[in-house]
Amino acid sequence: MTQRRSRMLLVVAVLVVLAASVLLTNVFPYRKILAQQQQVSNAREQLEVLRNENDRLEVEVFALSTDAEVERLARENLGYVRPGEYPYVVLEPAAADVAPTVEPLELPAEPDAWYESLWDFLTGKDLVDS
Repeated sequence: MTQRRSRMLLVVAVLVVLAASVLLTNVFPYRKILAQQQQVSNAREQLEVLRNENDRLEVEVFALSTDAEVERLARENLGYVRPGEYPYVVLEPAAADVAPTVEPLELPAEPDAWYESLWDFLTGKDLVDS
C-alpha cells in the first residue's frame, strides 16, 4: 500500500511539474503578445490623432495664406490698426486686487484589488502604458 501511495505521489508530483512548466512556457509569451497588441492599438489611436491634427494644420496653413487672415491676426496679436482707426487698450486689474485661487488637492488613486492586478498580469496590461 505504501508503494502504491508513493507511486501515486510521484505521478501527482510529475503532473504538477508538467503543468507548471506548461503554464510558464505559455503564459509569459501570451502576456507579451497581448502587450504588443495593446501597443499596436495605442499606436493606431495616436496615428489617428496625429492625422486629424495634420488635417487641421493644413487648413490653418491655407487660411494663413489669405490676406484677410493675416490682417485679422495682425489686429489681434500685434495691435494693427488701419489709418483713421483709434486703438483702445484694455488693462487687466492689478494682481493684488485678484484673490488667489486655491487648487483642490488631488487624492491618490486607490490601489487595484489583488484580482485586478492578477488579471492585468495575465493579460499583459501591466507591460503597457495605457
